[in-house]
Amino acid sequence: MRKQRASTKYTDRLTLKAHVVSHDQARKLVVHKGDAALIVRGLPRSLVMACPCGCGDQLTINLDFRCGPAWRFVNRGGKVTLYPSIWRESGCRSHFVIWENEIYLFGRDDIKRVRHPKLEAQVYKQLADVRAQHFVEIADALSELPWSTLVACENLVSDRKLHEVERKGSGKFLRRVDVDKPG
Repeated sequence: MRKQRASTKYTDRLTLKAHVVSHDQARKLVVHKGDAALIVRGLPRSLVMACPCGCGDQLTINLDFRCGPAWRFVNRGGKVTLYPSIWRESGCRSHFVIWENEIYLFGRDDIKRVRHPKLEAQVYKQLADVRAQHFVEIADALSELPWSTLVACENLVSDRKLHEVERKGSGKFLRRVDVDKPG
């Protein structure tokens, strides 16, 4: 699927301004929609960012599992990914994904559905046993990003090599048994 044309109200990119040690320092750096600052004290503690919808709110996203529910933060080569999605339950109520510095707002953008044959082959191999696996479990086993792995699983469903178990949107995938049978 192609990404829909972006509205001028929203931003499509996360810009990581700096690594800082305090929330006050982060708040001063986060000025424009999509701006972000990483608070690091020994390890990443939180990400402060301007809401990508342009409402003007600053969001603080917990990255420290010792302090309660937290997002998974990955920075590979300066490209930031957060998992799971961020869903604001107040204010503008935006719901969005940050994947390799790209921001995808639900209801506005389509997630990039690029084919990665090597990753798809690894995902298919990972699902060689007979139990269903959640895409995050697969991503962890392959040292891949959760969003990339989810897209690979969905591509394999489209190719009729996998199916999603329990219900659509469950994120659990299993090899289709009819794929390996002679035709």
